[in-house]
Amino acid sequence: MADPQLVELCELQRTGDEVLDVISLTENQHSDILAWMFDTREGHGQGDEILRDLLIHASIQAASESSQLDGRYSTAKFFAYWTPSRIRTASFGGAFTARELGIAASERVDLFVIDAQNKFVLLIENKAGAVHSEKQLNLYRDNFSKVVSGNPILRDYAQVYLALDRKYENDEATSRPCSSTWLHLGYEWLQTSAKRALMHVQRGNSAARLVVSYCNRQTEWESPANVASLKIAASLHRTYPEAMRFLSDLTPKRTERVWLENRKENLNLLFLLQNKSAIALLRETKGMASVKAAILEAIPALPNESVFLKRKRLDVCPSGWERFETDGWWPVFMNVRYSDSERTKFTLSLCWNGKHASTLEEAEVLRKQLAILEPRFSTHIDSSRRRVYLQHGMTLSQLLKLVSEMNSKLKNVPSHM
Repeated sequence: MADPQLVELCELQRTGDEVLDVISLTENQHSDILAWMFDTREGHGQGDEILRDLLIHASIQAASESSQLDGRYSTAKFFAYWTPSRIRTASFGGAFTARELGIAASERVDLFVIDAQNKFVLLIENKAGAVHSEKQLNLYRDNFSKVVSGNPILRDYAQVYLALDRKYENDEATSRPCSSTWLHLGYEWLQTSAKRALMHVQRGNSAARLVVSYCNRQTEWESPANVASLKIAASLHRTYPEAMRFLSDLTPKRTERVWLENRKENLNLLFLLQNKSAIALLRETKGMASVKAAILEAIPALPNESVFLKRKRLDVCPSGWERFETDGWWPVFMNVRYSDSERTKFTLSLCWNGKHASTLEEAEVLRKQLAILEPRFSTHIDSSRRRVYLQHGMTLSQLLKLVSEMNSKLKNVPSHM
């Protein structure tokens, strides 16, 4: 209780004016916030930049070798014309959003974005890890085509079909429903939106805070405050393992009940009730903090700084690769995350992110070196990042063995470069 780090964590985790710290969004509410962010004249102060982020990312994906779009259909034709350079230099300031656009609620996609100046309509179907249904996507496309054919205003508009999934992984599925007409995307494009919005907040635009908050929760991007909180949480777990287990073992409801039923004053329980946000973070990171400790024990030569703890996952920089770090991050790392809801099984992947290399040339050299060990890095050559899954559903002991093996295989690679 006397450690200044705990004081700092409690302060960083105080809920301020970010409503998303207080509530959990329903599927419709996710679409409502996306509609707000895509509306160029709303008060978030981002103008058409968030819509541009989506379009540029979609254009890159549509042109990639992993895209299954059929060039005969409207989505492929749209992005063949709307290249990133055209999107970057165009204005979408007249775009607006709609939820129905002439279609019954039970037969429509989650969100429409309409640009009357550039004459296109984006149809966005949004999922949270659920599988997109081929029957459903075909129904939405057929229904909107009927609306367009009977409406003289929309008849000349390009129709663009986007299937969003916040848990989308580009390498996990080789075939997706209606992929010849619908472009399937994840939410990584929001990382660009988050970084820009954070700069707006720092310049005094408090309305952009909701953009930062939403993007932070939908992507792997972490705000500086969250990064600082996670570092403190990791340090506390490492320094006070028994105390952290006590603080994070009790659920909020059970804590209240135990406190009420306790006949003697219990200051520890009182602290839990008074600092719920900080304790929630410690609970959330408890499992991965244990995994981090186990990895550091299994690989004694690995520095503590080479294992970065996040809320529900952690990243490990292989021995020798830390010298390629730029902007506080590594271009090559192993990623550990849970593979089941009980958080007892794990998935390990090897990741390459060219944007974190010091130069484009270095990024490509690193990728080629990885391809020698894992040939899948030689595919999707037009991507700026790659995640190669090594194994799913491992126990902790299996995970530790594989992490150690991969670290041994990788540690000598940099010396040959």
